[in-house]
Amino acid sequence: MEEEKKDLLRFNKILHEEMGASFALRPLELSPDFKIRYSDKKDTSVYIKSEYLACDKTAGIRMGEMIFGKSMAVNFGSVPPATGYDLPILGFTFVLADRFLICVLDLHPLSQTSDYRQKYLAPLKKVAEKYQSIPKAEGGRSEVHEWAKAYDSGSSFYRWCEGEYLTNVEEAFREYVRIFCGCIQKAELIADPATLAANEEYMKQYRYDYAYKDPGANPLKHHFGEEWGERYMSEFLFAP
Repeated sequence: MEEEKKDLLRFNKILHEEMGASFALRPLELSPDFKIRYSDKKDTSVYIKSEYLACDKTAGIRMGEMIFGKSMAVNFGSVPPATGYDLPILGFTFVLADRFLICVLDLHPLSQTSDYRQKYLAPLKKVAEKYQSIPKAEGGRSEVHEWAKAYDSGSSFYRWCEGEYLTNVEEAFREYVRIFCGCIQKAELIADPATLAANEEYMKQYRYDYAYKDPGANPLKHHFGEEWGERYMSEFLFAP
């Protein structure tokens, strides 16, 4: 049963497939403490496995998979731009439990100018609209947390829905990742010092907010320890 739930979530594999088709991905060094960790409660059915991959013009693909026994599985990741580039940040979390599927997916823009949005985000609106028909589960959240709205593209895919829509959500994820690959291909090194400074300040605030405000860190701290959970968020998933 545990393996069945694990195998149901394919988002990290989809990211491998889509980005690997366009770019040469290679493993980056990752602390053994982050590669795999089992629950502090000595339950080997609860664990987290992570990957760190190099990709052109990015600061690395950072993704993980959490398995909580028979009750829940999670795929999540962050792909920020490398220093000197302004491409959006791909961020995603997918949670599959017995009675629902939670989807958080966006390309977080580093700028809100019309030129930036036209260059990188123009195709995203149509894709987001395409999947708005996936019905929301009763009682589930309908929008991102207030602190996260500052990073919303305006075309984010945020859903609490029934697990039967998993295939549709996978299709949505593929389309978002393909748009993100296009962003990487368009991105060019920035020479303007003011733009570079503004982007660095944005990334600094983004990393802090997601490392310390994201409620997704709560299961990490509960199952793997408060200190380890904080280190994982700030030293790996949202590290510079």
